[in-house]
Amino acid sequence: MKKKTMRAIFAVLFILGVVVGYVLPGDFRDLARNQLQPNVLDVPKKFGQLDLETDYFKYSVLAETETGSIELIRLDEKIPKHMHTKENHFVFVYKGRAKGTVGSVNAEVGPGQLVAIPAGVPHSFERVGDSPVEIILFSTPPFMPNDIVWLEKE
Repeated sequence: MKKKTMRAIFAVLFILGVVVGYVLPGDFRDLARNQLQPNVLDVPKKFGQLDLETDYFKYSVLAETETGSIELIRLDEKIPKHMHTKENHFVFVYKGRAKGTVGSVNAEVGPGQLVAIPAGVPHSFERVGDSPVEIILFSTPPFMPNDIVWLEKE
């Protein structure tokens, strides 16, 4: 093939790609924007800026994609027994101490420990001592407050 023909084909394909990119439904463009971006987060600073709240804890979403999310959570007292029907959680204890139950496992956890909570497994946590418990929550799929099924109310 001649160079002019190849250039013409590449130019047409490039223009077609640009046009298709603008014509695609918004969901596909949103998917590309919702990709995890490289980032360095100042965790202590972010714990000082928690901006969301439930009945039992304050939290902030640090990162979120279609497949998972990372939240910072501060537990001042207790989170009663509940479960998440769709979400698997990995709870990393950053500060403080808590005692908890996950399924049939009872444990007291502190800084540096990680708790795995499969979807559909009842669990609860209660602060131990006077200091709030600060945790980093890794959820897959992303954390959704409406996925919480409360099995106890306080």
